[in-house]
Parts: sequence; structure tokens; C-alpha cells
Amino acid sequence: MLGAHERTRQTQARRSHLGVMPLACGMNTEKLRRDFDTIARLGDCRETRTDRYDSFVVANVPAGAVDVLEVGCGLGQLTAALVTDTRQLTAVDLSPEMIARARRRSQAVSRVSFLCGDFLEHDFGSQQFDCVVSAATLHHLPEEVAVSRMVTLLRPAGRLVIHDLRTNSGMLDHLRSFAALSQVAAGRFLRTGRLRSPREVRDAWERHGAGETYLTLHQAHALAHRLLPDARVFHHWLWRYTIVWDKPTAA
Repeated sequence: MLGAHERTRQTQARRSHLGVMPLACGMNTEKLRRDFDTIARLGDCRETRTDRYDSFVVANVPAGAVDVLEVGCGLGQLTAALVTDTRQLTAVDLSPEMIARARRRSQAVSRVSFLCGDFLEHDFGSQQFDCVVSAATLHHLPEEVAVSRMVTLLRPAGRLVIHDLRTNSGMLDHLRSFAALSQVAAGRFLRTGRLRSPREVRDAWERHGAGETYLTLHQAHALAHRLLPDARVFHHWLWRYTIVWDKPTAA
């Protein structure tokens, strides 16, 4: 569920620098659903661009992956980028409003199935996938439970791609992020004539992100080491990281 996270990440970055950010938070499913329903409605008739890292995520999905699961499809920008002529995509999201807009975005594509519900509770039966993709969703879920479920849903030799937000650690990381943020603001101004998103959109993201917590890059490495041996972890500017892991082939 990628969106106008930059303002929220600024606030969280300041909290992290002051040492007041908690390391974990509980998952409130109903609040998440309400938040993203609101954000989806506010996004109507506004700029809905793909995330700057979508191409990186898509590039890490194996070309031969036929059955792909997207966990947290949001408005469907990444969904549309993941579709190919030979791929069957299953996209799940908690928010009915997000799902409705994602479905409209991909209405001309017959190889996408949308599921509205809780990824951790949905019954996939015996279904498994060649690739599972999660973008900006893991921080909403209990990490170990969610990652373990993603691994279970992967076929042997399948690939897991987790792309998520992170918090800064250290002054150099803060300086890099704020330098990159100024470029984002300049780019938005050139496209829309605004330095920031509209007030109501910013407020919705601010309310949503008030209780969120994110892993540091070090914690992302630790999570991968613990649950996904030999995974590759990539550091990105603007508070992002990506984990890419290939499930071992069954003996």
C-alpha cells in the first residue's frame, strides 16, 4: 500500500532520532481498514503514480513466475506493473475501497483475481505460488507470522520479494533521506505545481501513520537472517528496503 508516506516518514524519522519510537506495535485490523478506505477515497481524481521503487520490485519477480501473489495491493499501481500475458496474479488487500479502485485499474486484464480480506486469515487451501510480493505492507503485520505465512505459500524454488518502509538509524542516514526528500518535493512541484500533497491527503496519512513503527535496516537484516537464510537485503533512499529470498528446492 504505497502512497504519500513522505510526510509521515519525516515525523517518524524525528521521533526515531529523539529515541522515542517504540520497537513494535499491535495490529488493529479495523483501524487499518478504515484508514485505507479513507485514503482510497481521497485519492479519487488525484495523482496516482507508481511508486519510485515499483520497477525494482517488478525486476526481482522471476520472468518465469506464472502464479504470483501480491500481499497488500492498495490502489493497484504495482498490480498493473506485475501483470504479463502469461502470469496469473492474485492480489489481496484489507480495504474494500482500495480493492474497488485496484479492480477498476485492471478491469481490462483477465488474469488478475482480487481478494478483499485479511491476508493472515484468508484460506488459500492448498494453493501455492511461484512468487509472493509484499510492498509497504509488512509493517502492518506481525512480522514473523506474516513472513512465515508467505514462505508457506511459496512453491519450492519460489521467490519472496518484501519491499517495505524503514526508519533511519544514524545521522548520515537522516541527512541522506532529507536530501532525497527535497528532490521528491521538487519533482512533485514540476508535475503538479504543489510542493506537497493536498492538506486532506496529508492529514489522512498523518493520522494513519501516528502509531506506526518500522524496522531499521539492521533489523531488516536480522529478520532476514532469522527467517530467510541467504536472502539478499537492499537499502534504498527515502526510508525503504527490499528483501529478496529464494525458497530452497524440495529434496
